[in-house]
Amino acid sequence: MDPQPLVSVVIPTYNRVDLLTRAVDSVQNQTYPNIEIIVVDDGSQKDPSDVLNGYKNLHFFRNPKNLGASYSRNLGLSKANGIFINFLDDDDILFPEKIEKQVKVFLAASEPSLGIVTCHSKDERSGRPKIKYNRVKGDIYRALLDRYIVSGTETLLMKTAAVKGVGGFDEQLQSSQEYDLLIRLCKDHTIDFVDEVLTREFRSVDQISTNFDKKIQGARHLYSKHDHRFREFGWGFWLKKKIKLQILILRFYVGKIFGENVYRKLLRE
Repeated sequence: MDPQPLVSVVIPTYNRVDLLTRAVDSVQNQTYPNIEIIVVDDGSQKDPSDVLNGYKNLHFFRNPKNLGASYSRNLGLSKANGIFINFLDDDDILFPEKIEKQVKVFLAASEPSLGIVTCHSKDERSGRPKIKYNRVKGDIYRALLDRYIVSGTETLLMKTAAVKGVGGFDEQLQSSQEYDLLIRLCKDHTIDFVDEVLTREFRSVDQISTNFDKKIQGARHLYSKHDHRFREFGWGFWLKKKIKLQILILRFYVGKIFGENVYRKLLRE
């Protein structure tokens, strides 16, 4: 493998021209030298292409109408030339050494099954900053089915061929898209991590984490989609997942009715 293989960073964006350049700058400022940036605008009211003039190795695509973040990510995936791929939301950033350190883990790996390298994230979406740790290694398929043990789409550096091999993101999901993708990836691929905080998730308007209608739809679709996987580990495991789903839906309805603050208290955030 090339000692500095090409990495593709896909940034879907929608009506966030003011935040988009911050995300792009965080990729341009990477210490890793061999990166292409793919920006996919999802039918924004204002075409953001003007603010992207002058950036090196940047490819811009625009959907004819708003088709959703997963559609935009998949379009970026189809245009990606990199051996590895990183998806970055337009309101988040990567720290400068993020990609370099994760590529080193891939290049040093002896297991060809390694498909994902993650890291930790500084999460500010709730309004109270906290560190989300992703200390996960090896075969995590069963543990991942049990609960979501990896946080942050932007933390993931993945083999492009592996992501394409499982069909990319599920465009029917309105939330939990990265969880669904990881379940499918981790069926046949292992994971590793860099034990550092290398990304930052900001609080922003219209963030999916507080859109409870989308979270309810996403949870129901995801649990239905992977019901056969839950059954693989016995009726006890399957029943526990069914109970978890009902508790999850209840929490989302509490958030929808009583607001984000009450919802956060339920999660003890």
